Amino acid sequence: MRKFLVLSFACGFLVACGGNASEETSSDNEEQSNSTVHESEEEEVTNNSNQADSQTTTEGDEKEPTDTSNEELSESELEALRIPTVPMESPYDDDGNIKHAHTQIEIVDEYMDEDGRIYFGLDEDPVRNITNPEDENIVHVTNYSDVFINIVEAEAFQLDEDLREEAYKFVMLSPPQELEGKDPSEYRTWEEATNLERGVMQMIYLTTAPIHNIDYIVHEDLYNHDALPILLEEFEKLGSPMVLFPAPQTVNDMQLFELIQVLHQMWGQLGQFENPAENKEEFEELYFQVRQETNDLIVRMNFLLSEEM
Repeated sequence: MRKFLVLSFACGFLVACGGNASEETSSDNEEQSNSTVHESEEEEVTNNSNQADSQTTTEGDEKEPTDTSNEELSESELEALRIPTVPMESPYDDDGNIKHAHTQIEIVDEYMDEDGRIYFGLDEDPVRNITNPEDENIVHVTNYSDVFINIVEAEAFQLDEDLREEAYKFVMLSPPQELEGKDPSEYRTWEEATNLERGVMQMIYLTTAPIHNIDYIVHEDLYNHDALPILLEEFEKLGSPMVLFPAPQTVNDMQLFELIQVLHQMWGQLGQFENPAENKEEFEELYFQVRQETNDLIVRMNFLLSEEM
């Protein structure tokens, strides 16, 4: 029986199991292998248990009520299911305003590098107010880091340096059919990826374990398990309107931005879903949509990284 998984930053990392994917329409997507999000191995939360390969759940799977006595998790194990974040300095000053403000022209002239990229690290106040020089009443709060940031909680969804490379590998291990056999050297590297691409890869990696765990709950009919409220809380946090994406800075970024907006909204809907145990069909439909959008995002990331900026 599959167990609950956590992201382990000390003892291991998720390993993607290969599967073909396609960027085509929803009818083509049904022919894809299920996402690597659900075919990964990780350190188990439960004590004295061995690693087990996850099994992919499909809409047609039959679910039998399961005795959950051997699935009970301690308080610390339940907390370990939460998605880790990195604290950062608040982007707001004492008056409640964003600390740094620029016009669209100023930010480009002063901070854009020779590759056309504007970037600030988490310790450089990456969240900036950008005003339209023709109408200073139009203000855009913009994130120039390469991670998703909750600007109210002042926390970032950032992986450490080693796991950033693993997030890149995780995405790259499931190329669509059109890119099968493509030499890895033909892809842009992590360092060559845009801020938004890096941020999306980190979010795919960070949501892998929570998606797996909800899949397990759905598959095993464990809707009363103590883990489910925590997992939904995490998706509610991810889907908060206060979570700011890295700003799109290329034409391809704009396409990716639209995709992540859709998934971001679904995260919030999943996290705010009321009474899953009493509304299983609706909950499962929404969950499967989140899973499919994640699959599609992995496919899209493969295509984007295969292209020159």
